[in-house]
Amino acid sequence: MISAFPETTTFLTILAIFLLAGTVKGSLGIGFPAIVMSILPIIVEPALGVALLAIPIFVTNGAQFLTVTGWPAITRRFLIAGISVAVTIFVVVQFVDDVPSRWINIAVGVSLVLFALTSLLKLELRMTEHPAWQFVAGITSGLIGGLSAVKAPIMIYTVGLKLPREEFICAAGFLFFMGGIGLTLGTLSASLLNGVTTLFSLICCAVALVGFRIGAMIRKRLSDKVFRTTILWVILALGLRLIFTNVL
Repeated sequence: MISAFPETTTFLTILAIFLLAGTVKGSLGIGFPAIVMSILPIIVEPALGVALLAIPIFVTNGAQFLTVTGWPAITRRFLIAGISVAVTIFVVVQFVDDVPSRWINIAVGVSLVLFALTSLLKLELRMTEHPAWQFVAGITSGLIGGLSAVKAPIMIYTVGLKLPREEFICAAGFLFFMGGIGLTLGTLSASLLNGVTTLFSLICCAVALVGFRIGAMIRKRLSDKVFRTTILWVILALGLRLIFTNVL
């Protein structure tokens, strides 16, 4: 893990990626870690991308989750899934620095492809809030999210529940928030977040929040459907690129 900030061009490029991802999140409400991890491994080690995403994921999803009415009830309903994803991510992150970048890139690629395809194809598997479903969703999200910070199974699970809009936003926000807790504590425990990377992650978080504001302002000026579809196809293409370039 880095012990000093990267050179200026790389540093500014990383900030630009977080600004772009924040803008997409502000415009569409999805895709923040997916955008970051679809581009960042091209220029830096994927483990650094996971570390830099830890604080922004924790902060942004915490803000989303805690501002929705009824969040205490949602917490109780999905506590098993939340604890499962947090604990699994915490454990998996301990080994990220020991896993060859090639395999992390493949995991990132698979996560991106899953995320894009489930959104593009509108796959809606019928699921329930039964503890077994929650446990499976939490564990699979944690295994993928610990290596890539992209937790596609959470989106698949919450969509499959067919919740009312406000409950869906709150439930997804809660599970991503719990994943953010596991990711932040895990990266700290594994020393992926040190003095330099913690400050770097905080800077990326501030830049992402600026992007959210920009995205919110331009949201009304864009065709959500066209923009969303374009972004998802780009994520799919980048995910496939990561898989094929690291498998072949």
